[in-house]
Amino acid sequence: MQHALILINPHSRNGSEDALQEAIETLKSGGFEVSVKETESEDHLVTLIENYEHEDGVIVLAGGDGTISTGLEAIHKYQRTMAIFPLGTANDLARSLGVPEDLIAAAQVIVDGKRERISLGKVNNHFFVNVAHIGLGVDVTRELSSDSKKWFGVLAYLGAFIKAFKRNKSFKVHIKTDDWQSSSRAIHLAVGNGRYYGGGNIVDQRSTLVNGQLHLFFIKPRPWWQLLLLGPNLRDGALANERHIVRHSAQHFSIHTSKPKELEADGEFKTTTPVEFEIIPEDIEAIVGDIPTDSGDV
Repeated sequence: MQHALILINPHSRNGSEDALQEAIETLKSGGFEVSVKETESEDHLVTLIENYEHEDGVIVLAGGDGTISTGLEAIHKYQRTMAIFPLGTANDLARSLGVPEDLIAAAQVIVDGKRERISLGKVNNHFFVNVAHIGLGVDVTRELSSDSKKWFGVLAYLGAFIKAFKRNKSFKVHIKTDDWQSSSRAIHLAVGNGRYYGGGNIVDQRSTLVNGQLHLFFIKPRPWWQLLLLGPNLRDGALANERHIVRHSAQHFSIHTSKPKELEADGEFKTTTPVEFEIIPEDIEAIVGDIPTDSGDV
């Protein structure tokens, strides 16, 4: 009988307790022996992953994107198989993996057992799976509160964006890869490994967790009303023809800014510029649903 260890972040309880229990029962009915642990801290989560003794078992991270980000280094180091119960607000990694937000449906994905080896991003020796931000994206995260996410869900990101834009300042950035470089002023820069960020925005129409590429874009300074007009294309990742957006795909990026800028990845502070990005293709095994595929250069 296959074993599943469910690690629950008690602070990421979107969804009812009844739904969570039904999801656990779905795993048991599907042939899993199940252990459940509530995590007491980030260090406790990492320790539970490190001490997991079932080499062919599955670690189910039950929480939001921040919970998953916390466990990534241990998942990578010990090469555990990862699955997700999406209990957060944005649940962007779940979207990128094709895992439904409904917990019972997410449990059925685990029972079905489709596995893919997915890429990890790395920035200054910190792992991430979805997207890393400099500029406006960092300011948006700062404006988000636990209460606003709890009460307003994904709409909280819109309110945070409006507040963040009011105090956002442009910065000078220089980006270099093996065969390309660009220097400009920007208000926002993102580097994506996964497909989704910020509650369902698409990094790039070409981005998936299995294509072995990082996808970068940055936005040049624009008035707020022009940014609002960009909104639908930013939401859909349809950036190819936007003249105020520069984008590029590569396996490595070197990024320097005129002054040190904070960088966040998967909603957590990671480091400050200058930064070196790289991708680690097919790094960890994840249980997936209908994982989104490259939808072309739009």
